[in-house]
Amino acid sequence: MADNTQESTRPIAKLPTRLIVNTDTGAADLYVDEGIFGRTLVATGSAVGNNWTVNDAFVKKYNTRNGTNLTQSQLQQTFAKDYQKDLNNDRAAIVNKYSPNDTKKYLQETAKIPGVINPQTGTKTGDTTSTPTTATKEEETGDNSQPASQTEPPAPDKTRNDFPKNLIYPSDIGQSKQDIIKFNMVKYEPKKFSGVGFAARRSVSSENIIGSVILPVPGGITDTNAVSWGSEKMNPLEAATSALALGFISKGSKGATDAAGAIAESVSAGREDIKTAIAAAFAGAATGTGAQLLTRTTGAIINPNMELLFQAPTLRPFNFTFKLSPRNSDEAKEVIRIIRFFKQGMSPITTPSNLFLKSPHTFKIQYKLRNDKEHPYIGKIKECALTGFTVDYTPDGNYATFEDGVMTSYQISMTFQELEPVFNSDYTELDNNEDTEIGY
Repeated sequence: MADNTQESTRPIAKLPTRLIVNTDTGAADLYVDEGIFGRTLVATGSAVGNNWTVNDAFVKKYNTRNGTNLTQSQLQQTFAKDYQKDLNNDRAAIVNKYSPNDTKKYLQETAKIPGVINPQTGTKTGDTTSTPTTATKEEETGDNSQPASQTEPPAPDKTRNDFPKNLIYPSDIGQSKQDIIKFNMVKYEPKKFSGVGFAARRSVSSENIIGSVILPVPGGITDTNAVSWGSEKMNPLEAATSALALGFISKGSKGATDAAGAIAESVSAGREDIKTAIAAAFAGAATGTGAQLLTRTTGAIINPNMELLFQAPTLRPFNFTFKLSPRNSDEAKEVIRIIRFFKQGMSPITTPSNLFLKSPHTFKIQYKLRNDKEHPYIGKIKECALTGFTVDYTPDGNYATFEDGVMTSYQISMTFQELEPVFNSDYTELDNNEDTEIGY
């Protein structure tokens, strides 16, 4: 949502709607919330006067939800009669609360938007009587009736989108010329659909980093690359059925005919074995004894063609533990900022309406040499989610604080997990054609 817009919600004609008002112009857009599918624009309120216009999308949704068959002209009349007043109330409440005084004066005197209060005279549109400039609760709406409670404009979005850059512990880490680990926080962005799959995840660059923390490289750093393999079976009967289906799907009836011919040749080549297996299979099915009949009578089983097959990649976890023991007041403040940085960054983000929760910010973790270049001899880490964060306020086993109440030591433990697996293509060819870095 842009900085110059505010919104409110209310059900309109049994539809969950969201009103978004431009607090600079007074123009309003009415959307129907579609859940995970986003939202659809259904009506617009003019920035001048009392004009609202419904569109075709609203006609379809209204008729579907209410079992009617109204035309756009008929629905426009219904909208003006039953819903326009409430929407004007909601728009006026937003303008009166969030718009600058000069904007409210223009919208009341010139644009004539219903319910807007002139901050100088205290009058509303259509009102010629001067009233106190401090509006009563009734005057904050377009009419003397109150809008529904659920349509109160939400408090301004206080979500933090810009965190401190280069929080550092210890404060003299730059002077010691030691290797570091850097945690860059970035705003989460989901992958976009691309045909039958998904587009590549956007790369992390300096432009989308919203905060960072620099700490010494801890002990016990590890990474584990793993993929999932599992045993699978496909006996000859299942293989034959699959071949027929695959031939038909890929090449139609000709493909099915060709597959059937190949199966017939295989049967002919080993007819005694096949005859015995088929007979036992039918007899087992008829008697309910299954595959055991073949084993009991011949001591054999149908070859299951067992094979270990690749099933899925895995997402790598990473764990870090740091003990932060500030040595002075400035360093203590930095430690507090670092703890807050991770705690707030990993927290889900509420939307202004509280209808949805947005994904927390994510992190790009880098090991760096003392010359600020990426460490080539420790494995790289892809963009991660911070899935767990623990603070031990008494890591030394006793409660101890400085004079201002800051703990003498904190221990933080963090659990990260990569957003996507590591692929073969992530190991790009090096310029010197030598494997002189570990990669992922």
